[in-house]
Amino acid sequence: MEMPHQNRTHRKDIQAMIEDKDIIFVTTTLYTECLELQQRIIKNIFPGSECVTTDGSDITKWPNSFYYWMEDVRKSDAKYFIHIDEDCFIIDKEEILKTLSLLEERYDIIGCPDGYHPPRPVNPIVINPFLMFGRTSIIKDMDIDMINLKYKLEFNKYKYIWTNSADLKFKHSYKDTFFYPHPIIGDFTFQDGREPYYGFFWYLKDKYYRFGYLYPHFDVNLKSTNPKIDHNSKEMAIHMWESRNMSSDKEFYGLTAKQRFENIKILLKEKGIV
Repeated sequence: MEMPHQNRTHRKDIQAMIEDKDIIFVTTTLYTECLELQQRIIKNIFPGSECVTTDGSDITKWPNSFYYWMEDVRKSDAKYFIHIDEDCFIIDKEEILKTLSLLEERYDIIGCPDGYHPPRPVNPIVINPFLMFGRTSIIKDMDIDMINLKYKLEFNKYKYIWTNSADLKFKHSYKDTFFYPHPIIGDFTFQDGREPYYGFFWYLKDKYYRFGYLYPHFDVNLKSTNPKIDHNSKEMAIHMWESRNMSSDKEFYGLTAKQRFENIKILLKEKGIV
């Protein structure tokens, strides 16, 4: 039986072998003012990694444009991809590398659940892609073209659901293999189709890929979700949410997007990250 300290040593060995060139960062962007800062931080912390943006701003191409990043991953020689939203700011390289080492140990894709925490009280089996880690091989081996599927938003009484032409949808049997190792800090529902990207995760489930979950720590001051490997770990990034409302007075937990962004910039400066 492997002892805990042996497991930690093994993980450190894997982590030490991961180089910047092994990673491609991909961002589907709306070109908000967050993007320049997010990209600058990635390039400072991971100077040897590929860093690619894809245009998600054309509403006529949405939601297909969400999947454009997959083409960049397929072309890349990197071993791992990190899909990161433009309003998600990396603050700890070591924690990012530790997460990537988990892809070698036990998982194929890792991220925060789309349920179980305050900003996202929806399906916890799905990984919210604001900070999503995966093996590039799972994208390269896909036998379905997510970019060219047809997506439809359907309304049923008081609920809406995104459907797709490949009929990728939630199966209750997925709950049989669902394991979430962290404290639950928010609501959830096993409802399908709350986002058009849900079909991607049902495809991965049907292919028996292994899902890992980060702890979605909610920062009550910044009103952000700051992922951790577990609830006792260090924060690896700050995700501010709803940067699409940067030019709006719409509030998120009592603060506008501009206010939250300014607060995050102050913290990043205090930490010496920018």
